[in-house]
Amino acid sequence: MKIAVTKLREKSEGIHELFRRYGHEALIISTMVAADPKDPEPLTSLAEMASKGTIDILIFTSALGVDKLFQRANPAQKVRIVSVGPKTAKKVEEYGFKSQVIAKFSSEHFAQYLGDIRGKTLGIARADVPNPELIRSLESGGATVVEAPAYRLGPAGTIFDDILDDADAVIFTSAKSFEYSRFQLKNHKKLKVVAIGEKTAIAMRNLHLEPDMVGDGTLESCLIVLGRK
Repeated sequence: MKIAVTKLREKSEGIHELFRRYGHEALIISTMVAADPKDPEPLTSLAEMASKGTIDILIFTSALGVDKLFQRANPAQKVRIVSVGPKTAKKVEEYGFKSQVIAKFSSEHFAQYLGDIRGKTLGIARADVPNPELIRSLESGGATVVEAPAYRLGPAGTIFDDILDDADAVIFTSAKSFEYSRFQLKNHKKLKVVAIGEKTAIAMRNLHLEPDMVGDGTLESCLIVLGRK
């Protein structure tokens, strides 16, 4: 199958190889663009705290967040680094550091992956998209959370109808990527529409589009489900 997938240009490394492993061709559509945060001070402050070792655990939810923080400062060796996903961990390794890898996670229950975090200070470098479930999960475990937007996402403003006309399916990888795509099913009725996870599916349903399939938060799960159809 030819499968369109919404990915930031900066986060699309390895996508073609992944899809080929499952016998498909990836058609990458960047419905969003990344830019520096409007206020750089929180990220600069978090980088300084990490370099001084005044935080205990540094959490990265994307490879782009790794780049943005490490461009400012390197964490102290005693700081425990946690990466969400192998691509994020690989980016940490490129800077000469090691991290604990969490392949997939639930924001609401993130604390359980970290063990005892009572009294710990946790730093999160993330996109400028609030994740209150994640923060509540960490604070419920007794941690103090310092979060900083490492980058912000905006609409690419590009029409992708020509790519979608050539596709058999489309995978939306986040609620924002769906929102910014301005996708209209009536223009692409033959497409199988896939949400990468439940939050993305909810965003789609809020705009009166029921996805054909919903993954578990990973592209691999979407490709496996598509392979069964």
